[in-house]
Amino acid sequence: VALGGTFDHLHAGHKILLSMTAWISSHRVVCGVTDDAMLKTKKFKEFMEPLDKRIEAVERFLRIFKRGLVYEVVPISDMYGPTITDDKLEALMVSKETLKGGGMVNQERRNRNLPPLTIEVINVISPTETQVDEVSLKISSTFIRQYLSEQASNSHSNKFVEHPNATQATTASSEAAH
Repeated sequence: VALGGTFDHLHAGHKILLSMTAWISSHRVVCGVTDDAMLKTKKFKEFMEPLDKRIEAVERFLRIFKRGLVYEVVPISDMYGPTITDDKLEALMVSKETLKGGGMVNQERRNRNLPPLTIEVINVISPTETQVDEVSLKISSTFIRQYLSEQASNSHSNKFVEHPNATQATTASSEAAH
C-alpha cells in the first residue's frame, strides 16, 4: 500500500492516515514524503521541518504502530513518486481532498502498462464529531506552521515591550534589600 504527503509536524491527522495505511497492509507500506522543491509555495514554509526530520518522524511512528511490515519511506519530487514505477504496489491510500490525485496516478500507471491501484479513501480529520469538508476546520500542518509563525511574531514583539511595572518592581526590591 502506498501513500504520500508532506508530513510536516507529524500530527493526529497524519497518524490516522499512516495507521490506516499500515492497518490495511499485509506486507509493505511505501510512503512518499514531499521534498523541499515541491514545497516552495507552502504557507509559512520558513517553519517547515527539514525533509530528513519529516522522514524520520514517519518511520519512527510506523515502526512503533505496526511491527512486522516492510516500510519504505522515501523522498518524492513529484506527485507520483514510486506509485508509477513500482509494479508490486496494489493500493493507494488517499484522503477525500487528494482523491483526484489517486485517479491521476492510475491514469499514469495505465499509460505505463501497469495495473491500476485500488484507491482507499479516508475522510479529512476535523476537530468536530460531525464530518466536515471545510479545509479551515481540518487538522493541518499549515495551521501548526501558522501558529508557530504567530508565536514567533509575538515573542519577537514582546522582546521590545517593557512591562510597565518592571522599573518600579526593580526599584522596590532593591530598596527592600537595603
